[in-house]
Amino acid sequence: MKQSLNYVVSMIVAVFGANASTAETVEFGTFDFAPYVLHDDPEDRLGLFVEIMAAIVDRADVPVNNSVLPIARVIKNLERGLTDCVIALETPWSLENLDQVSEIHDRMEIIIATRSDFEITQLSDLHGQRLAIPRGTFRGSPVTAEPNIEHVLTNGYEQSIDLLKAGRVDAIAGTALSLYHSFTIENVKRSDIGVVVPVESNSLWLQCAKGLVSEDTMAKMDQATRALRDEGAIEALVQRYIPPEFK
Repeated sequence: MKQSLNYVVSMIVAVFGANASTAETVEFGTFDFAPYVLHDDPEDRLGLFVEIMAAIVDRADVPVNNSVLPIARVIKNLERGLTDCVIALETPWSLENLDQVSEIHDRMEIIIATRSDFEITQLSDLHGQRLAIPRGTFRGSPVTAEPNIEHVLTNGYEQSIDLLKAGRVDAIAGTALSLYHSFTIENVKRSDIGVVVPVESNSLWLQCAKGLVSEDTMAKMDQATRALRDEGAIEALVQRYIPPEFK
């Protein structure tokens, strides 16, 4: 039986209902972007960030409300003080504007996947070739910094994959989990592409708006995150979102 996001959030609130009058309730914002949030997933997964958030607050014994929103809306709500915390990659913006509460995972990779008859070992091997990149992504990343690569801007991972399948680009770039998820949606098998080359790795963090969450609550969530990470629970969740043929 599939569980909805609202059901999971309601369960979290119910678990902590007895303490709701005294405990600090944390307002989470979660990016409505697959596979970090999933709707009606055939494997009954709720999305990586939803499951990580639920595991952290359950271990920390912290009541939460979770709002699933477009990425831009979550960022605006953080700036306006409407959202307290978020699970997101560490970026220059987040380092300047948010408290980095706890590192969740240290190997969130950006990858290059090539057409089936084309092999590379590093990003510079794409000099003179066409690389599809979703519009507005990877600003300041090595992926967009190479001047001798022809960047083909697309409207998303699905369009990038369509161009690769049609032979109109030589490779596509994306965050590993998002690209693997899109491969599954587009029915792309491992044999349909050439090589997968990691070009950059970033860290996933629990981050909170400055001054909105008490030190005590942040300490509880930090301790819970560290415990889950040390026990291997975070890695196990990440692995659920990588298709077996791409592990």
